Amino acid sequence: MYYILSVFIGFVISIMVTLNGELTSTYGVFLATVIIHICAILVLLVVLLINRQSIKIKKKIPLYYFIGGLLGVLTTVFNNYAFPFLGVSLLLSLCLLGQSATSLVLDMFHIFNHNQKTNNKTIFGLILLILGNIVMIRF
Repeated sequence: MYYILSVFIGFVISIMVTLNGELTSTYGVFLATVIIHICAILVLLVVLLINRQSIKIKKKIPLYYFIGGLLGVLTTVFNNYAFPFLGVSLLLSLCLLGQSATSLVLDMFHIFNHNQKTNNKTIFGLILLILGNIVMIRF
C-alpha cells in the first residue's frame, strides 16, 4: 500500500508543480507562494475541525523540527521560480536527484537519529538518477 501511495504522491506533485507554476505566471513567485500556503492552511484547518483535533504544540520537541515548514516554503518558492525555465519533467527529475542524494547522506550518517542502512543498490540507483538527469539535460 505504501508503494502505491508513494506513486500517487508522485502524480499529485507533478500536477501541483504545474498548477503552482501557472499561478506564479499570473501573480509572481512570492505572492503565488503566499496564496498556495494560505490555501494549504485553510484546507488543513478544515481537516482539523472535521477530525475535532485541537492545535497543541508540545514543549519537548527539538526546535529544529520546525525548520521543515521553512524548507516547505523554500521548496515552493524555488519550484515556482524554476518551473518556467525547466518544465515539470526536468524540474521534478532534478528535485528527485537532490532528494535522493540528501537522503543517502542522511541515512549513511544517521542524521536526525534515523537508522536506515544504505547499500550498494542505493548508491547504484543514485548513479542511475545522475545519468538520467544528464541525458534529460543534454539531449
